[in-house]
Amino acid sequence: MKAKRFVSAVSALAITASVMSTCVSVSAAGENVILKGQQIESKAGAEFSLDINLAELSGEAIQGFSGCEFAIEYDPAKISIDSIVEGATLKTGATDAELDKAPGIGDEVTMVNKGNYNCFDYNIVERSGKNVIAVLWCTGLDSSKYWASKEGTMLTLNGTVYADAKEGEEIPVNVVAIDRDGNKDIVFGYVDGGIDKVYSAAVAEQGLIKIVKDSVDQPDPEKGYDDYTPLWGDVNDNGSVTASDLVAMVKFMIDPEVADLTNQGKVNGNLDQSDKNKDLTSDTILGARDLVYLKKYLLEDITAENFPYVK
Repeated sequence: MKAKRFVSAVSALAITASVMSTCVSVSAAGENVILKGQQIESKAGAEFSLDINLAELSGEAIQGFSGCEFAIEYDPAKISIDSIVEGATLKTGATDAELDKAPGIGDEVTMVNKGNYNCFDYNIVERSGKNVIAVLWCTGLDSSKYWASKEGTMLTLNGTVYADAKEGEEIPVNVVAIDRDGNKDIVFGYVDGGIDKVYSAAVAEQGLIKIVKDSVDQPDPEKGYDDYTPLWGDVNDNGSVTASDLVAMVKFMIDPEVADLTNQGKVNGNLDQSDKNKDLTSDTILGARDLVYLKKYLLEDITAENFPYVK
């Protein structure tokens, strides 16, 4: 069964991480996969979420890929990575389809990250003073409907900046090739008749965490609600709207003090103003209805033109 070939590759990740690593005899020249790391701001000692995005597919790569491997390198003296979650781009339904075809896989295969069987897996190792996350996603299913073919978030890194980080410091989070047996490539591709076809891949922008001082997040007593220009949905006030803003809004709903949103972030998240609450000191300025609208916005069910909702 073809799926077994890829399953064995997932298991091998415990030692190195391997997919399409044998007999790669065809290079799909001129076809591109472009990755981009998110660039964010964070305070020293704060939690963060940083996305690695599939920014572009071109040429034959538009049909998608059945497997990919790359690594993420960061300085463990500057940040910790607490969890890694696959994004919408990699949630193709392949895992469930493989388990439907071969239920025993779920019993036979142990993922490196100790989760249930999944086409997505990763392993964190130390290399020359850096931490390297070897990332692998692959499916053995022939049907391209289970391949990854949509641009968007591939995975999200959730972590913490260490408390001794300095204002203005820039902490790189780099997408690189997995350092294994002379491999120098970020690999995306598929199998055609037993031959691996590999797309050319590049990183257009690396991930970056810029440390800002605490005072950036302190309320400005001279500014009222209407003095802020909203970027709807940007709850964590980092200049973009992603799933990490959902996390920030939920944290605020659970414990506003711990969430420590900026006034700008509260304005950005106040999508539902039917309650007429514009009090930046209120614990209820963001609530369940705001959360619903943010989810709809991220899922492209509604657009920014729908905000603020005031009916």
